[in-house]
Amino acid sequence: MPGRTSGLERDLNLVRRRAWLFTPFFLLGLLAAFALGSFAGKANAVASMQLQTVFHDTIAGGDRGLRIPEAKAMTDDPAFQKEVMDKIGEPNFDYSRFVVSLGPVSEGDGFSSAIITLAIRDPNRAKAEKYRQAWVDVFTQEYTAPDGMYRKQFIDNKQAVATEAEADYQAAYKQMKDLAASKGVTAPLDQIALNNRTNNIVAELTTQEADLQNQLAQVEGALKVTGTGKYSAAAVAAVASATLGTPVTADAAAGALDVRAESLRAAIAAVQKQRASDSDGSFDPEFLKALDNVRALDGLKQDTYDKLGNAKAAVVSAQTTIDTSLAFSGGLAGSLPGKVAVTLAVTLVFGLIAIYGFEWLSQVRAGARD
Repeated sequence: MPGRTSGLERDLNLVRRRAWLFTPFFLLGLLAAFALGSFAGKANAVASMQLQTVFHDTIAGGDRGLRIPEAKAMTDDPAFQKEVMDKIGEPNFDYSRFVVSLGPVSEGDGFSSAIITLAIRDPNRAKAEKYRQAWVDVFTQEYTAPDGMYRKQFIDNKQAVATEAEADYQAAYKQMKDLAASKGVTAPLDQIALNNRTNNIVAELTTQEADLQNQLAQVEGALKVTGTGKYSAAAVAAVASATLGTPVTADAAAGALDVRAESLRAAIAAVQKQRASDSDGSFDPEFLKALDNVRALDGLKQDTYDKLGNAKAAVVSAQTTIDTSLAFSGGLAGSLPGKVAVTLAVTLVFGLIAIYGFEWLSQVRAGARD
């Protein structure tokens, strides 16, 4: 074997002279590179996204359904998945290869924050990074855009609930209306069906009666004053005129007040009769059951539309931000640079060993012949 005193030039000449010995080890290096790549594991592309949603103008609880867990749920929607696959450009891509996890969530009224982590594995690093970037791009767009899927799904869900509540109410109202016709109920259905709100017919009639009773008390009081004979004709005329709201002479005051009192009593009796006929106590038990169902659905309908309005306000006021960091691990030996490195290492190391070994054996044989 050449000694170290042979010099660099002698070593280079030796390598050039026996360079053919690199050939088998180059082939061996190729086999080792592909074999090692198959056992080296897949490339793992990871994206960690810090998400935050802040609501600047919404009622307490009005942002329920528009928080970070709902952003995670968005990724399971077929429309979102199709958008990712379209972005990738591979119609047969298996979306289930994406692993999406939700980190610790911090939230309160008007605030929600969490970390969503995405991971995708592939034997080819470039493809793993391509898939990851496609998913991140789609998620970022749909989460942050004012018309993105994150906000749209929130409104759509509230709208669907309100629409269903409206349909249930209308079906129950029709059933009650048909039942009212068969039982001869004459009460105004659109009024008695209101969910115990202040403008329902019974409450309105009660208010009317109270006003009429107050007017009757004033007229009866005036009648007592005019009938005592203690006051002058001018005073009697003034009291009657003020009570009736129209000029009345002293000699006509008592008659006018008496007529007004009778008309008020008649009006009160009519209001009381109507209220009795429109009150729940006058209804057939079967009809009353249908009426109670309509009232309950009316309240539910109003509540769902209130929530829909709050949701629209929340969407407009929502500010969504995202901070994404990318990472990569594994799969280096399976990449093209990794395979090239393995091939060169095997070729050079084992080739040089073979060259110097062959040279040493040649010198040993030459010495034995001498």
